[in-house]
Amino acid sequence: MGFWGQLGLLALAMGLGILVGAEREYQGKAAGMRTHALIAVGSALFVTAGRFGFAEVITGTPGIDPARIAAQVVTGIGFLGAGVIFVQRNLVFGMTTAASIWVTTAIGIACAAGLPLLALAVAAMHLLVVTGLSPVERLIARHARHSGKLHLTYTSTGALTEALAACTDRGFTVTEIAPERVDGEGERGTTLTLYGRGAITELTSLLIKQRGVVAAAFEEL
Repeated sequence: MGFWGQLGLLALAMGLGILVGAEREYQGKAAGMRTHALIAVGSALFVTAGRFGFAEVITGTPGIDPARIAAQVVTGIGFLGAGVIFVQRNLVFGMTTAASIWVTTAIGIACAAGLPLLALAVAAMHLLVVTGLSPVERLIARHARHSGKLHLTYTSTGALTEALAACTDRGFTVTEIAPERVDGEGERGTTLTLYGRGAITELTSLLIKQRGVVAAAFEEL
């Protein structure tokens, strides 16, 4: 198989990763298009490097097994990638960074295996994924499914009524309303359990701008 055939397989892997990630993102999951695309193209490059990158090594040469070395690198890099992933308030951060580390490792292996053109191509794919898909992700985020608790701090009953109206107008269903204790003088707190599709960041920004609303924070369930 020539360069263009190999590149076509890598591009196919990236495209399928984007499709899978788009579906996950539409369902409101943490790992979206960029993460899945990088994992797909990175794993494809690992396999391609192992399949085509060591053809010049004579089978059975004592002490030389570059494919085994590459396999150990793939295993070890997982621990490094896991170190950049952390969870805060049920939100996952660092998934794309971990996937980038994995792809970068694949690029290095491909270079050492004598596949520089493929390594350059995947590096370009990486940049395309992490920069070019951001506008698409923002568009999907406006219609993604969310389920969580909206913590509101306000100073009047009218502010709560307007906040409830804003949630429903934005396509969310309020399934539960629970009072909260607030230390601020004259301030009240309420937790709204929301479910639906929409842009959470736009909703919280709108609520904070409303008269009588002191704070608004959303926590995914």
